[in-house]
Amino acid sequence: MEFIPIDRPSTTNPPVTADHILTMCQRAFGPIVQVISARELGGGTFNTTFLIILPDQQVILRIAPPPTAELAWHEQQLMRREQHIQPFFAAVAHLMPRTLMADFTHQVIPRDYIFQTFIEGERWDDIADSFTGEEAAQLWEQFGRITKSIHSTVGTTFGGPYPMTEFQTWSQTIMDRLERVIDGMAKLQLDLTDIGSVMAIVRNQTAKLDAIQQPRLLHGDLWLFNILIQRSSDGPAIVGILDADRAWWGDPLADWTMFVLAKSASPETQRVHECFWRGYGQVDEISGIAFRKAVYEAMHIGTALAWAIQNHDDDTVERGKRDLSLVAANLPGLLL
Repeated sequence: MEFIPIDRPSTTNPPVTADHILTMCQRAFGPIVQVISARELGGGTFNTTFLIILPDQQVILRIAPPPTAELAWHEQQLMRREQHIQPFFAAVAHLMPRTLMADFTHQVIPRDYIFQTFIEGERWDDIADSFTGEEAAQLWEQFGRITKSIHSTVGTTFGGPYPMTEFQTWSQTIMDRLERVIDGMAKLQLDLTDIGSVMAIVRNQTAKLDAIQQPRLLHGDLWLFNILIQRSSDGPAIVGILDADRAWWGDPLADWTMFVLAKSASPETQRVHECFWRGYGQVDEISGIAFRKAVYEAMHIGTALAWAIQNHDDDTVERGKRDLSLVAANLPGLLL
């Protein structure tokens, strides 16, 4: 077997060896499987991912960090969460990798791992500048339709999925997430004044959040870096949706996709964003929508701030602080 790992700086994660991968493949495909090569893929920030070449197919091997790793609250048990919620993505299953085998026993390596089908395609963010205006418009409209299809799936509880906590009300879910955001920011010694102000208002306005009574499926991380594109004579098309391990249940407007859409809005992106909304369709105008959107923005900014600090992204830190201060200042006015 040809083994091609990426030379990485020293890490606390247990190393993945050629013997580990061979044993994993034997568990998944039988003891006499012939593994031609295992090439580690770059670009990910969380799992260790390999492209495995077998005589009759290519498959993806994803290996999670060990449970002892220092992980943020939203990064814990991601692979197990993904396996629990995957059946609810049935409406877009044709676009998602299928799980071929999952092993959470830690008998081979002290890390969860799964084998998935390989989807041929290019990451949208890597080739975004290569499309014509018409091609980009088609892709963004398709993106909107796919997102709406995901959000149309109804659940029975908020939050989650297992083993994350599930809640009976949307306000409980958001307060739990805000508390986790505050705890993460506190550990990094970030100023808690603005996020604390948001939390105080939310505690007194749970009814505005509980206007959302039906949990909807949220992808949690759907943006151009997790979308695969293929080109054909008919033009480019979305062929793959990756990394649903941050999926959860809630208000569609709380999905990460909606947050990034709002934060990336500009005269330059207006046309393609209009195409997204043409594909997505009408948003349910439930009472208190402006208040809820501001709360979700604060929640996402707080999460992004912690990530930016850990990854030494000073520009995102400064922008996040300004945006969070603005949300905290404007939120009381949305109660009127």
